[in-house]
Formats: sequence, C-alpha cells, structure tokens
Amino acid sequence: MQSTTQTASLSKENSFRRLFAKVGVWVFLIAFTIRLAIALASIDSFAADTDAYRRLSQTIYNTGTFGLIDPQGTPVASAYRPPLYPWLLSWFGGLSSDAIPIAMFHAILGGLSVAMTFEIAKRLGMAQVSSLAAAALVLIDPILIHQSTLVMTETLATFLAVAIWWLTLMLGWFETPPFRRSMLLGITIGMALGIACLCRPTALAWCLLWAGFELLRSPLRTCCLLLGCLLVLIPWWKRNESQLGHGLWTTTHGGYTLLLANNPILYEHWNTSASREWDEDRFHAWWASKQLEKFKQLPSDEFATDALANQLGWETIRRSPGVFVKASLIREGWLWAWWPSKRLADWKVSLGLGIYYAATSIAALVGLYKLLRIPCVKRAMWIPALSLTLSLCAVHSVYWSNMRMRAPVIPVVSLLAVLSFRPFSRP
Repeated sequence: MQSTTQTASLSKENSFRRLFAKVGVWVFLIAFTIRLAIALASIDSFAADTDAYRRLSQTIYNTGTFGLIDPQGTPVASAYRPPLYPWLLSWFGGLSSDAIPIAMFHAILGGLSVAMTFEIAKRLGMAQVSSLAAAALVLIDPILIHQSTLVMTETLATFLAVAIWWLTLMLGWFETPPFRRSMLLGITIGMALGIACLCRPTALAWCLLWAGFELLRSPLRTCCLLLGCLLVLIPWWKRNESQLGHGLWTTTHGGYTLLLANNPILYEHWNTSASREWDEDRFHAWWASKQLEKFKQLPSDEFATDALANQLGWETIRRSPGVFVKASLIREGWLWAWWPSKRLADWKVSLGLGIYYAATSIAALVGLYKLLRIPCVKRAMWIPALSLTLSLCAVHSVYWSNMRMRAPVIPVVSLLAVLSFRPFSRP
C-alpha cells in the first residue's frame, strides 16, 4: 500500500514537472511574439547607429577587420567597443537591409531572457504563479523594451546575465560535485563570464566579485572560474596587441566613460544640483580642447586618447575628493532612477515610468529583506545575481551612469520584487 502511494506521488510530481516544462516553452513563444511585434512596430528606430555597432559589423563582414572604414576607404582596427555584439550583427551583413533580422534577433534574445527568468524562479523554489509573474515583469519592463528596439548591447547583455545564472542552476553549481566535475564546472561558468565581458566590460567586475564570494566556498572552483574567463579574453588581448600595438582586456572606451562621469564641468554642476540636466555641450568642447592641447590635433590613436581621458578623470577626482563621494551617490541615483531625464520623455511618460519603477523597486527591497532571512543553502543560489548587482553598482559609482545601464540586473530585480509578495513555496 505504501509503495503504491509513493508511486502515485512520484507520478504526480513528474507530471507537474512536465507541465512546468511545457509552460516554459509557451512563456518563450509568447514573449518572443510580443517582443517581435514591438520591434517591428518600431522598425524605423533600428536605422539609428548611435554607438557605431552597425558600422563595426559591416566592416567585419566586408573586410574581416574589427574597426571602421576611414575616409580613404581603408579599414582601421579598433578596440573602442566590445566585439561580441557587432560580430553577431555581422552575420546579417550580406542582406540588403538588416533591420528586420536585428529585430528578430533581439526578440529571440528577449524571449529567452523571459523564459530563463521563469526557469530560474522554478529552480529557486517559487510557485508557478510567482514564476510567471517574474517572467511577466521582465517581459514588460520599459527599459528592456525600449533598448530592444535599438542597435545597442543591452538586450544581449541582459540575455547573457540571465543565461549565466540559469546555467549555474542547471549544471548544479551549488551542489558539491566531484573534483574533476567541479573544475570543469568552474571553467565552463568562467568562460560564460568571459563571453559576457566581450559584450559589456562591466562583466569583468562581476567575475572578480563572484570569484571573491566563491573563494569562501571553494578555492579550487574560484581558480577555475577565473581561468575560464581568462581563456576567453586572451584571444581579444592578443588581437589588440597584434593589430593595435597594445594588449588590452576590455576596450579603449573606459577612459572616456570615467571622464564623462568625472570632469570639472559636471562637478561644477553637482556642487549645486543632482539633476541630470547638465551642460554636456560645454563638456564636449572642453574635452576637444584638451585633446588639441595634448596632441596638437584630434588624435587617431585611441589608446593615447583613452590614456588622456583616464588621466584627466583621475585628476578631477583627486582635486575634489569630497565632490567625488557626493558624485558617487548621485551616479547610483542616476543608475536606479525611476523616471528618465526631462530631455528624453514628457511628464506623462515620466509619471507612468516613475510609478512602475517605484513599485518594482520598493517590492524588490522588501524581497531582498526576505531573501536575507531564508536558509543559507537557498540564499547561496542567489550569489550570481547579487554579485552581478553589487558589481554593477560599484562600477557605475565611479564611471558614467544612467538608467539603461541597469538593464542586465532587471531580471534580478523582477525576481526579488515577486519574492516580496510570494515567498518560496512550501516543500
């Protein structure tokens, strides 16, 4: 009789798991359809190429060089942008128009991000309704929707962040595997983090902080995590050394983002206001004058430009350490702002976004409080997400910051927000 009861219980559990798996497929299909419809409705926005990712992809496709074409028609190698996103876009290089393929690509990434959020919620022990709610929050998030209609990296970066967390749960990262499997697991996740670094360099800070947390649990796996990341980044470093004359792990854009966040014009503004409405044109004129003063002309050597920007940024910080501390808090506020700058949206849109992000942010803080009160074993499964969030906050407390830069942690915020209303289901 007891055996029959156990068999029935196992059968019911397996049926429930199969149903959950089917729901996950439907979550992806629905999310993909909605994101694709939004992207196609905004197809004109894909024509813009604000950060030159499309031009980089076209140069890769036409010449095999990661860089841009100069006025003489010669490809010039560059490391100003991370390589992964433009390399993926180069797959569409032979088409007469890449707008629809990019829209579909973003919709697939967005759909997978939503579906993996649902799967993560399941693995964390959340009930089906809570899992669906977390997925829905990722699906309808205004930042993710807006960025998915632009030729920019936020959609891919968010996908990679969710995928890495999902991978740790699927591969049993939080179990105690045998020696060889533990090494292989560490290298695998490290390589995934390395790929994320090639999309957004801030992922390098994520890898280092995660390794710091992991050091307390398994020094072996910490070393393998760092090794895996290094294995992915070494080819990029070697490429930069061979084509540009300097080895580089990330990009030559870091100096500019440091200077943009730490320059005399912005510090002057922050002495009186924390507003995002500052005189950017004055900064760009000042930056151009500094380059002319140093190089006697606008330089073509992006390493020298990056070094100058870093130098000026750190000089600003050293001259005004008190303002820097204040600025770091302001940058955090800009990163987690509930509504966009006045220049980007009218008051009605800002009000709607403010209400949405105020609700989800407050709920996420409540969820974080509840998370800190659950058993350590379950809390450990959030280490990838929490280290991602902390590393992003740390980087953008020093470097340039705005709302869209928090895109990779939106699934984390969504899961925490849901946790505040529906804690983990009973076993």
